[in-house]
Amino acid sequence: MIGVIDAGTTTIKLAVYDESKLVDLVKEPIVKHNPHPGWVEIDAEDMARKCLKLADYAIDKYGIEAIAITNQRTTAVLWDAKTGTTLFPALGWQDMRGDRLAERLNRDRTIRVARAVGKIVAGISEIIPTIKNNRRAKWLITLSRLSLRPNHTSVKLYWMLSELGEKASDYDLRAGTIDSWLIYNLTGEHSTDYSNAAATGLYDSFYLRWSKPILEIIGADTCMLPMPKESDEIFGEYRNVPVTGVIADQSASLYALGCWERGDLKVTNGTGTFVDLNVGEEPWASSRGLLPLIGWKLKGEIRYMLEGMLLYSGSAVELLRDIGIYDDVKETSEMAFRSKNEDILLIPAFTGLGTPHYISIPGLLYGISNAMRREDIVKALLEALAFRVAEIIEVMRKDFPGELRRIRCDGEMSSNDFFLQRLADVTDIPVERGAILSGTSFGANLIAGRAIGKWKKEFCMPFSDVFEKKEELSWKYRKWKNLLKAAKNLRV
Repeated sequence: MIGVIDAGTTTIKLAVYDESKLVDLVKEPIVKHNPHPGWVEIDAEDMARKCLKLADYAIDKYGIEAIAITNQRTTAVLWDAKTGTTLFPALGWQDMRGDRLAERLNRDRTIRVARAVGKIVAGISEIIPTIKNNRRAKWLITLSRLSLRPNHTSVKLYWMLSELGEKASDYDLRAGTIDSWLIYNLTGEHSTDYSNAAATGLYDSFYLRWSKPILEIIGADTCMLPMPKESDEIFGEYRNVPVTGVIADQSASLYALGCWERGDLKVTNGTGTFVDLNVGEEPWASSRGLLPLIGWKLKGEIRYMLEGMLLYSGSAVELLRDIGIYDDVKETSEMAFRSKNEDILLIPAFTGLGTPHYISIPGLLYGISNAMRREDIVKALLEALAFRVAEIIEVMRKDFPGELRRIRCDGEMSSNDFFLQRLADVTDIPVERGAILSGTSFGANLIAGRAIGKWKKEFCMPFSDVFEKKEELSWKYRKWKNLLKAAKNLRV
């Protein structure tokens, strides 16, 4: 059996698997604070204590053969290696305190020059597409959209180092993401995996190294950062049990859903929605705002991916529950199917717009009337989220050649039939729902099992439902995009 520590946004969970069977699931709440608007702080030491408690439980009760780790990405932790204690609360991936800092950092000459060169190469690639086959050219094209964002680990680390100031020299600093913090507490080692490193904004995914120019801009050093390893390496031991199968949540889902080949696409619908496309053994350039990341590196084989995201999707469904539109999120699919209203449209900019816009604008509800019902608002929200995913897939089709054969989905919000049906309708791509919605922990389980020789990579989760296109939605999608354009230009 394998015990998977899944450090998510709201809970840290232990999932014990006997091959594909989930034997036990134990949850502990993550202690979070929001001391100011836009700030999201996590008690990292409390998380580490709960991680050790869950690992002890799995070892004592089940005699597990390995401990795997999957986790929320880009959350930043800074600690002192002399004492093993954190210097600040962990800054969560949703934390936006670095918004103005990011704006200032993006005016740095290094970044401005990199963007300018990247735009030139991107322009040439539109005339001579074959230039994208060159790795250095792809790297330069990606620089055309180079931007440090407040949700990046890089900006969070810059904020913490700035707060320390001259006191930084008093500590033996170590910095990392949640995976490296938990590995440190389990094993004493300071390491991470490639998928987590690639999401920090500090790592060069094209050349597999920490980016010296970015480190210089934020005032960090490679000596404080973890050593990247392949996800199926042994990261150390806890109570004589190997720690392996370390992989970031979205990469774990991509793997669990069997998206192992170039052109495979998945959509994970949880707190946010993450759209990930396997682009194969070579990194791929995007000049339209997709993030070039590392899917995984296993036994020397690497897979890259392009990612787009919605920052607030499952959270938006919960928000409508919290303000009284319905009592239970499970009602939303049936409510939306009941609605006959085709006039109400919604722009779901609850915390700004993610890919490919990356801007903060007010959300909009358009088309209300005295005939409006609760189910009409629910329908508008679920359609809007499907339209946002469709936007990202449109960008992927422009940036990446090849046919997208299917969309595989996991995450709790993927239980919503209306949402998945609308996704199939608007993209005209079959949507397959994974039978195991928690693809993150299942993927880490598969990789840990592979690491200790229990099975081969061909083993993935089964699928429960397939949604084919039933309704022509292109007209409504065009109307929605017109409203989005108006919302982006709206000044009141």
